[in-house]
Amino acid sequence: MKPSEKFTKWFLITLIIIVVFWGVSRVISQIQQGNIGWFSALVPFMLLIPLFYNLIVFPHWDMKDERWRRIIERSSFYSSQVLILALAGLILVLASYPTHLTALQTVFVIFVFYGLSQTVITMVLTRRM
Repeated sequence: MKPSEKFTKWFLITLIIIVVFWGVSRVISQIQQGNIGWFSALVPFMLLIPLFYNLIVFPHWDMKDERWRRIIERSSFYSSQVLILALAGLILVLASYPTHLTALQTVFVIFVFYGLSQTVITMVLTRRM
């Protein structure tokens, strides 16, 4: 492993530890105040997913081999299938139980869900293949 790769790996690990402490401190302070907002407590922990993704996938970025191409193809396919199922579920939920979500919020939820599913599926396939 090159020194720059070691530095990047340890930098990402340090960022993950800092974000975990930040998230836990936000949750603890909200519990002490008696006012816990799920969104403000969730934001730090959502930052962990891309950091963990970069830590897992970083060694494979420079590879332009067949294995890496198959991982990207399969993760795109699987995440598109998950997105189709999620959209079907979203249509059923919104048709059955109208919510106060605006169209912009709904589109934002769809994009965030697709990005997170793509990230998680790529991490899983990188470990399995």
